[in-house]
Amino acid sequence: MRQRSMFRFVVVLAIGFATLVSVSNLSQAQTATTTARVIPQSLRIRAFGDGVIAGFGVDSSGALVSITNATNCRPVWIGDGSATSAGTRCSSNGRNGPGSPPDEVSFSADFGRTNGASWAAQVSQTLGAVDFANYAVTGSSLASWLNLPHDDAAPAEGAQHNLLERIEQDDPDIVLATLGGEALLQQPTGAIRACSRWSDESVQRSQFVECVDRLLAAQLVKQRLMAISFDLLAHTINAKLLYSHYSPAAPRLSALLPWQQVVLADAINAQIDAAVVGVRESGASWAERIDVVASSSFASGCVWQTVAGPSLLGRNWWTSGPCMSDGKASTPISMGTVPGAAAQSGIATAAVSVIRNRNWS
Repeated sequence: MRQRSMFRFVVVLAIGFATLVSVSNLSQAQTATTTARVIPQSLRIRAFGDGVIAGFGVDSSGALVSITNATNCRPVWIGDGSATSAGTRCSSNGRNGPGSPPDEVSFSADFGRTNGASWAAQVSQTLGAVDFANYAVTGSSLASWLNLPHDDAAPAEGAQHNLLERIEQDDPDIVLATLGGEALLQQPTGAIRACSRWSDESVQRSQFVECVDRLLAAQLVKQRLMAISFDLLAHTINAKLLYSHYSPAAPRLSALLPWQQVVLADAINAQIDAAVVGVRESGASWAERIDVVASSSFASGCVWQTVAGPSLLGRNWWTSGPCMSDGKASTPISMGTVPGAAAQSGIATAAVSVIRNRNWS
């Protein structure tokens, strides 16, 4: 298993390096003769990523999916997240609802633009994009968007890369993405549980931080984000890529306490920032066509009550608070990991600000 992990590590690094070297000359030649520009009247936006930008927990009509449908909607994470079911059921950009196959990918006609549940859809509405598609897939992971060959032992790897290629072929003006937060979205059964033993913030915070950093390093978050970014930017002329940060989760039942959720989100966001910086420092002609939008916590201002929960695969915590009602903080079926409509609006507002400041629209 260790040898296989090292092999996949080398593959990811090789993909990123090969993409950078083999296509940067092509990209330079393209941009030398073509000036990328955005015409507001014909603005074209695409989106990809995981359940956050897919608007998981809202159906195609814009209605919240009831908590009673959680079991029939949520993706099935396996082990450390190296394999999972990933699909569009119970997502704002999909047309398949509760009980449909967990790995079915079926996008709605307008990709959720009308319901405005996803921050990507809200950005599209605000900027008046005439062409919008959100190819985000709930349950998808970093590995699933990489250009990796099929592997029966890891079926999720490369599973969504065809959607990334579709975006590249479209060469839109702006590409929006939320990706890299598997450790946050997989609660309470994900690999992050291994770090939950250090729960006393006053004396164990440093141990918890070190554990989280080791976990994200093992998942190659920065390297995989860079490889995906190289892939998309090198194969487009106009596309500007904008990643979003993650908000700390507030699951009703989790192995992590609220302060640990903040540390985890901050650590993931630091990896995203490092990836964006890494792409910018690559020296490629398209290196400046990337940015990141910071977003505040969807639980900001909330007062949480935490009590010990049942012992399932280890210690768990029940978290409650007024922000959990009516989907104010997050969508009910996401169990506190995917922002609700109001919180998605906060991401969208910040994203529009970045886009306008960069003169991308």
